Amino acid sequence: MIPVLSRAQMRAFDKHAIHHCHVPGVVLMENAGRGAADVISAIIEAGSAAPSGAAARPAPPPHLAAPAKALWPATLASGGGPRAGSVPPPPNGRRDADDARAARVRAFPVRHVPSPGQPATYPLHARVVVVCGAGNNGGDGFVVARHLLARGAEVQVFLAASSEKVTGDSRINHDAYVDLGGALTELPPGAALAPLEAALAEADLVVDALFGTGLDRPIEGHLADVIGVLNTAICLCIALDVPSGLDADSGAPLGAAVQADETVTFGHLKIGLLTPEGARLAGNVHVVDLGVPDRPILAEVGHVAEVIRKETVGASLRPREASVYKHQAGNVLVIAGSSGKLGAALLTARAAMRTGAGLVTICTWADAAPAMESRVVELMTTSIDPDRIAASLDGALAGRRAVAIGPGLGLDERARAAVDHVVLGWDGLKVVDADALTHFAGRPEALATARGRLILTPHSGELGRLLGRSARAVEEDRFGAVREAVARTGAIVLLKGARTVIALPDGRMLICMAGNPALATAGSGDVLTGLIAALLCSMEPSAAASAGVLIHALAGDVWRAQTGSDRGLLASEIAELVPGLIAALAAGVDPLSGQV
Repeated sequence: MIPVLSRAQMRAFDKHAIHHCHVPGVVLMENAGRGAADVISAIIEAGSAAPSGAAARPAPPPHLAAPAKALWPATLASGGGPRAGSVPPPPNGRRDADDARAARVRAFPVRHVPSPGQPATYPLHARVVVVCGAGNNGGDGFVVARHLLARGAEVQVFLAASSEKVTGDSRINHDAYVDLGGALTELPPGAALAPLEAALAEADLVVDALFGTGLDRPIEGHLADVIGVLNTAICLCIALDVPSGLDADSGAPLGAAVQADETVTFGHLKIGLLTPEGARLAGNVHVVDLGVPDRPILAEVGHVAEVIRKETVGASLRPREASVYKHQAGNVLVIAGSSGKLGAALLTARAAMRTGAGLVTICTWADAAPAMESRVVELMTTSIDPDRIAASLDGALAGRRAVAIGPGLGLDERARAAVDHVVLGWDGLKVVDADALTHFAGRPEALATARGRLILTPHSGELGRLLGRSARAVEEDRFGAVREAVARTGAIVLLKGARTVIALPDGRMLICMAGNPALATAGSGDVLTGLIAALLCSMEPSAAASAGVLIHALAGDVWRAQTGSDRGLLASEIAELVPGLIAALAAGVDPLSGQV
């Protein structure tokens, strides 16, 4: 299990470790800062090595060009490894900074670094600026600065407050850094930020240690100005715990927010890092431990979500018996398509076949059925008689193991009648997507009365319509929205997007860390619907949902690794990759590295 914690749970974790396990807070701060320094050292060591598939960048400064052994291989999951070094700074200006950031490959992988040791080949040849706040996150920054200074880096700390404001464990580390000869410049409110701007113009990387997970109010005034300076810097930006200004629970920016290239988070993933906006602001995430055993503390404080693991999905993909026949392999009915929208039905049905369903039938409207029949080979077809909707659907449903309903079906009254009949009246396993979801806009409670078990697969727009709010409101609180949808429908709800979330009726949430922007292509969601429907034939619904989401996302990652592109993927190509991914996961092989 890879647990994900909320702001309150992480506070409780630290409090339990300090008060019940008698681990001093200053020890936790030391372990966090040292772990971050290890990751930063590895990033510096990685030098100018470009991630797999990345375009060549200009040569790094000479002091970062010397080869050194990296902590991990240069190519990582989702097409990128740790990056280090800066490109020669162009003329200062916001546009130059934006262009430089856009040129970087941002794959958003999460790296767990349980015990990296000290990877650096000393001395570290890098100019590092650390920007600290007066709280505990600033204390972490002082620990990082001390360790990097000890490893030979040229370090300069800027404190966005006066030293008198630093107290407790943070004060201990402030004094240790200063008394060891560390350079410190105070930037209290009202101070000019020109010294920080000048230092960043010469820096190879900057460490954001302004605010941690405790922030729960918008950042304004002087501190917002400091963040603005960080965001215009051309050098690599590494955030500690969460990018300053990011809400650790919702993943929404609280006013000004740091745009990091890498984030080193402490102890456990924070749920706000696992939203599309959180991922955009955090960049690549590295998790370092706090030097305390997790299990007894997590048993006390709990966790809000779990990351879907390849090993868990692979264990659920059991080999078939030699005697299996097509009906045992899975009999799926795809109720989808209409005149002018046959592609959605075909993509859903083909994905179900590629995922292992032995028999897949497309059930569509009688006026669209002839065109559908001319385009299928392995698939069967049947039609919905608009004058006998219930009777024709009941005939098509007979003997089916699972149903996928909605893609391209239509939004007229006859489609609504068909959707209500199947979703609410049939007692089997159903994946409800696209137009079928839209028919329940403003009436989610009707789904709670449905016979059988439901998996809903909305994107933020469809979920917003279901709950009576905008897509933007859903994105601003993805976890709250998906929990509300489960509470009102009683279904498994799968909210699609970067970092797809699956919420279960028992209160659990599962988050998919795989996937990339190549999956933002027409028909991608239809393929996911067919994947899950086929998996429902041999898996319990929550397992089918998580397996389908992960396989779908990994298909995008494998395609990008093969092509080096984050665009141009066709939805039909996703399905073609599925059998190989199932085989790899079932064998315990990482589909991207090819290693067990």
